[in-house]
Amino acid sequence: MVFAAGKGERMGPLTERRAKPALPFCGLPLLTRVLRGLRSSGVREVVVNLHHCPETVEPLLVEAEKEERLTVHRSFEAELLGTSGGLSRAVERFGDAVFRRGPFWIVNGDTLTMADLGAMAAFHAGHGGEATLLAIADPGPAFAGERRLATAEDGTITGLTAPGGDGVGFAGVWIVEPSALRLLRGGPGGLSGDLLPGLIEAGTARVFPTDALWFEIGTPRRYLEACLAAAEDGDIPGDFVSPDCLVDFFARVRHSVLLDGVRVEEGARVERSVVAAGEVVPAGAVVRDALFAGGAAHVL
Repeated sequence: MVFAAGKGERMGPLTERRAKPALPFCGLPLLTRVLRGLRSSGVREVVVNLHHCPETVEPLLVEAEKEERLTVHRSFEAELLGTSGGLSRAVERFGDAVFRRGPFWIVNGDTLTMADLGAMAAFHAGHGGEATLLAIADPGPAFAGERRLATAEDGTITGLTAPGGDGVGFAGVWIVEPSALRLLRGGPGGLSGDLLPGLIEAGTARVFPTDALWFEIGTPRRYLEACLAAAEDGDIPGDFVSPDCLVDFFARVRHSVLLDGVRVEEGARVERSVVAAGEVVPAGAVVRDALFAGGAAHVL
């Protein structure tokens, strides 16, 4: 199950006309990278929920069906249901055909990780529990204000800490056994407030800790930082400038993301910034540490 329905409101103008998982990340859409990662880990069938700007997601699903030979089921939501409600709706539609055949992945469509998902699957099979959650052993600034997972010595999840408390950071990837679906209530909130508490009470969820790179694309600043970090690490080579952009020979673009259709005119400078689709950075302008949208630079 891949969640791709959210509105991505914290991304501002970057997601007004496209779903966040359709945003490019070092030359490929986020969702394409997620699906390829699952495919390389042995996944052959996925359910993707859709709500906001589904027309920007559909071509990526068609491509995954063709290029990755994935079987893709669409779960449309007329109203946004949240991760708990979204999973519940998908189980209602595809339960016996998909979710009750064996363990399944749950992945956020705006989350990328360089963790070894094959090793995570082997770990899950070995511990015999109902769920495994990918966890960042040493949470950094990306987890500021987020609740963390408290664990026992063997990795069993024992609770959720207060924001900023001790514990490991949840990295947005689950492996879940069909038996855990008995705990799913399907309300409008998230799985951490619905499915996870029951698993904690039963003592059947463990963490798979990793120190691999992990990116959650939540805000324009985090989007830019994730692109730069991925390129610096070298695990995800790619381009930050969409192929249909026009950058004048005498303009300069450094450490920035330019979405499709951007034009940077003569003498303009764009540094450590994100430029929204279709924008024109005028001649001589200096855009630094900013989100450029609506013809103006905004604090990133």
